[in-house]
Parts: sequence; C-alpha cells; structure tokens
Amino acid sequence: MKAGKQTKALPVNLLLEGRLCLVVGGGKVALRKCGSLLAAGAQVRVVSPAVGLELAKLAAERKLELVARPFRLADIKDAALVFACTDKRTVNRRILEACRKARVLCSCVDGNWSQSDFTSPAVTRNGGLTLAVSTGGQSCRRAKLVKESLARHIESMETADLVVAGTDHRFLGLQEREPFHLAGARLERVGTMLMQLWGVHEFVLLNTCNRIEILAVASRPTIKESILCHALGFDRLHKDKYYQLAGPAAWEHSALVCAGMFSQTPGENHIAAQMKEALSFSVAQGWAGGMLQEWLASALHMSKHIKNDVVPEIPVCEIEDLALLALKEQYRGLQNKTIMLIGSGMVGRGLAAGALRSGAKVLWCYHRNKPELPPEWSGHVKLCTFSAIKSRLKTADAVVCAVEAAGFVLHGGHAPCFNSEKQVTLIDLGVPRNIDPALAQTAGSLRIIDIEKLKHTYGGKQADIKKYTARCRKIVHAHREHYDRLMESFQGGNA
Repeated sequence: MKAGKQTKALPVNLLLEGRLCLVVGGGKVALRKCGSLLAAGAQVRVVSPAVGLELAKLAAERKLELVARPFRLADIKDAALVFACTDKRTVNRRILEACRKARVLCSCVDGNWSQSDFTSPAVTRNGGLTLAVSTGGQSCRRAKLVKESLARHIESMETADLVVAGTDHRFLGLQEREPFHLAGARLERVGTMLMQLWGVHEFVLLNTCNRIEILAVASRPTIKESILCHALGFDRLHKDKYYQLAGPAAWEHSALVCAGMFSQTPGENHIAAQMKEALSFSVAQGWAGGMLQEWLASALHMSKHIKNDVVPEIPVCEIEDLALLALKEQYRGLQNKTIMLIGSGMVGRGLAAGALRSGAKVLWCYHRNKPELPPEWSGHVKLCTFSAIKSRLKTADAVVCAVEAAGFVLHGGHAPCFNSEKQVTLIDLGVPRNIDPALAQTAGSLRIIDIEKLKHTYGGKQADIKKYTARCRKIVHAHREHYDRLMESFQGGNA
C-alpha cells in the first residue's frame, strides 16, 4: 500500500463475550490488546516466551491464560480472532498467513497491518457508550487525539442539562435592549463563537422584537459559570436585567414563552412560529440537533395545552392589530388611505390583511422574499422592492416597518421623499429600530411611533399575567415525564 493512502474499512462491533481470543506477544502492545479483549468479555489466551509485569499479574489473577513459549500453528485452533503482537515482523507475518489458511480473523500490529483482516480503532468507554475512532491507517496519533477530545466531550454530556439565558421587555426597555439584539451578521457571529465552546452541545438563538434568548443543552460547569450570558454580552448588565434558568425551570420557561405568556401582548401567536423558525435556522447552521428538536417539540406541545386551557381567558391583541388600531385613530379610519408596509414576514402579511379589511390600499415593500398574494388581493396590493422605497414614499399616508435589520431602513436621507403637505404616521415595529428617531426632526410632517410606545399607548389594559401563570405551570408539571425522558436520553440514565 502506498504511503498516506487511506484503507477502506467497515466499522463493526464484535461480540466476543465468552469466546477464545489469542494474543501472540508479551509487550505493551499485547497488554493493550488484552485489555480491550477483557473489556469485551472475551476469554483471552496469551502465547509468548516472556511477558511484562502487568501481563504476568493478569495471568496470576486468572483474568487471562498465559502460555509461556513461542507461537505454534496449533495455537490458533478454536480462536475467534488473533492479535499478532510480537516484535518480529516475520513471525507476525507467519501468524497472519496461518490464520488466513484457517479462516481465523487476524490483526498484525506492525507493518503487516494493511494485509490484516481488521484494525483496532482508538476506543473510549463511558458507561454503556463506546466510542471508536479510526483514520484508516493514516495516523494513529490523530485518532488518539480525537478519541481523547471526544472522551472529554462525553464526560461533559454526563452533567449536561437544559439552560435558558436571555432578557426581554420585562427586564430592559427598548433603548436598553437594542444593543443586545442579534440582528444581521451578529446572529451568525454569536453562533460561530458558541460552536467553539466546550460544554455547549446544542443551542438555538431566539431573537424577536422583545426577546434575546439562547436555549441550550450545556454542561453544569458551563451553566454555573454563566458562560452563555457572557457570550450574549449580558455580563455588561446588572444581574437583575437578565435571566438564566436551568433544568426543570428552563423546561417550564420554554413552554410559557411558546405559549406567548411572556410576550408584550400576552397570549400572542407569533412567538410559536418564531421559535420554529429559530430552531430550523439553528439546525441548518449545525448548532442544534435531536436534543433541541425534542426539547422544543415538547415545549410547543405544552404551549398548545396552555393556549387551549388558559389563553382563551386572556384578551389577546397581536402587534399588527395594535398598529392598525393606532392608524385608524390617527386617520379616523383607513378607507382609501395608502399604507406602505416594509417587511415581508408574518407581521407584514397580517398588516396587509388587516389594512385591506379596513378599506386601505397597500403598497408592500420587500427585500429578498417576494410575498405571494392571494387572488382576492389582486388590484388592492402593489409590490415593490426596497430600492423603490424612496420613489414611492410621497404616495404613502402611513408607513409601517417590520424588518429584521441591523441598521435603519428609513433615515434622514428619506425626509425629502415624503409629501410635506400631509401628516404621515410612521410605525416602527422593528427591534433594533427600523426608523431613525431623528427623521421626525428633519421632516415636521412626520410622526414616529416605536413598538414600545405603540404598546403603552394603544395596548389597552394588559392582562394580569401572574393570575394565569400558576395554571400554566400546573400544565407543564403534568408533562414532567417528557423532561425526565429527555434528560435520560443524553445522560445515559444518570439523570
């Protein structure tokens, strides 16, 4: 075989318990092979004129059989497999050829390995979990390094738990919260950084208009040191301005979030779809896998129970409903008004539907994802790209922005584009904000309402959420066995 060429192989687990296995040789390599065979429950026989102290001790303790003489062809009789571990290449080759004739699996530990029937990967065991690493003969050292690295990872899995770290409108106001939002490229940068952290096994980054949150499966030391909070920049905040929850508390929190119980408009429906989108994105990025998928599937399942049993009693108002309510109050109705919508997501679609029901005309601006219009909207909704916004602003009676962007979509440069002869209301539903607050100062005919002001002014009497959370927690507690099963699945029964 040429140097550096990788040998193709089929990984298998041999079931050797109670079966005779032969090791020819008495040195350190032979000792390692004996250890692996004993761990597999095999009956081990060593043939060698001389052996090291540790092999001699194993023989004295009757953990293996020692035959103190040179190898004979008859030694391979009844053996399930053979390791040729002598320090003489010609002897190992003779053992291999004898095994080949007798149809007994044989592995040589020297230069004859490429003609052998099998090789031994680097192996680590933890409870009932066995991990084997092979480089196809290219680098035993590399296989060992990978094995040791993954062994540490497995050990950290034994102490893994669910953890949620985040902040939202209950802890920080809009201006305080803006710098922490994972908008644009910052989301992927934070995700890439978290991927490099030992002890963080899977994670989902959730970024909404009122929430920045990470849901993760992480080791206890990682949780204890609040490493996830540091990764999100929360170490710059006072400890009462953010939260970190672990174990059952994190499990409960995720269900209540999915049910909209911690939203600015309690009971709203968008958060469940946003959670699903965040999970799908994280899976596509390689940040999340089966553990987070199972966790959030259970959270969404529990949230449905909460929405069926509790949310119907809560006066629910979606954010797009509040925006339309504000515009109706401003213009005493929206009949024949032109509403420019910037953003093609679920909120934008809800705004378009509501505006049309109110008799308005809709100019819908999109960046990359062109909205699909139902047939009944034809003639009532016009589409344009972001590049055409400036040329269309003069026709707008009101503008509503709902975009996930790191910078302002509307700013001072847009001031001359508005019709200065009429009052135009701009509603900013983005966080970070989509509209530069200074725009209203450069154009006196403009009035800007950000999402926080919208909810305080037009949200009406908010539900006393504490009144309902106790009932929600009872629903979550009734599903506690799902948490226990999930923990057992990745802690190997050591939860």
